[in-house]
Amino acid sequence: MSFVEHLIIGGGISGCVMARHLAKRQLDFKLIEAQATLGGRIQSTEQGLDLGPTWFWPHQHSVKALLAELNIDIFEQYTQGDYVYQAGPNSPIQRERNQEEMLSNRVEGGMGTVITALTNTLPQDRILLNAPVRHITKLDNIWRVLLTNGDELSCDHLWLAMPPRKVAPLFLAADDCVLSKALVSHLQDQQTWMSAQAKFVAVYDKPFWRDAGLSGQGFSRVGPMVEINDACGGAEESPAALFGFIGVPAVNRQPLDEQTMIDACVAQLGKLFGEAALSPTSSHYIDWASNKFISSSADISEPSQHAHFDQVRFEAELKGLNLGLIGSEFSQTEPGYIAGAIDHVNEQVSQVDY
Repeated sequence: MSFVEHLIIGGGISGCVMARHLAKRQLDFKLIEAQATLGGRIQSTEQGLDLGPTWFWPHQHSVKALLAELNIDIFEQYTQGDYVYQAGPNSPIQRERNQEEMLSNRVEGGMGTVITALTNTLPQDRILLNAPVRHITKLDNIWRVLLTNGDELSCDHLWLAMPPRKVAPLFLAADDCVLSKALVSHLQDQQTWMSAQAKFVAVYDKPFWRDAGLSGQGFSRVGPMVEINDACGGAEESPAALFGFIGVPAVNRQPLDEQTMIDACVAQLGKLFGEAALSPTSSHYIDWASNKFISSSADISEPSQHAHFDQVRFEAELKGLNLGLIGSEFSQTEPGYIAGAIDHVNEQVSQVDY
């Protein structure tokens, strides 16, 4: 059995930021991740096209501060030009002038650049990938974490950078659940933001829509995509691309194969943006609802909503257990967002003794 002072379970933005804090303080820690790569819901292609979170906003100062620390460039989302809209299957495509919109920012090279930069600041021997957890318990005031491969880790301070609905089962799987029934129930009530979402990205030789005076933004009541945006990078050499959020509910997507969804998305882009949109050089489709480490059956069956974790209500219990719930959904400011994740980790780590 391997012992560390601080054990972080979950290698998304929350887990990586916590690991960075602990490494800077030269504290003993290990970061374990169930999947083969770090990032969690943050995933970008090799070309820097985001398949998960894409934007952050000017008021989210913690994001800008972290990006500045990591020397990562940002740029404004492209919104110049008109948008297109389709109201129904037999309705003509409408072209409307864009009104003034709230400014949004993106990361040069995609959000995956943030995870790569964070990872590069960490001792690589403190990171363990492909390490799903079977159950968590506590014995003699020491946390015991059993992995699915049979290995066991132990620690004084346990940090769970996971979706709430993925936390509860790990404690319930143990012979003796150390969490109160009220906390378990509350965890089970918290939805993981965007976990049932699917996204599509189409890559082109050039941003032909910009040449036509279009912003790349589109809205549809027909689908399969309900909202489309320009996905070009900020640098001149960045690929030209459009991305869209799939509006088909997760339960209705399950019987469909990936190629069927891709073909439907490309056909829709052709209707909205013209013939040039029918010939992407490549495309990417991801269905987050199929990721067992992120989405749950409850997430899939409910309307999309943000979590509302009652930190004050359970603060004493968590403190007594030396347990930190640091995933984005536990944020008291912007649950589900990258900014919420960073804010919450920064607040939680401030309570750690040097």
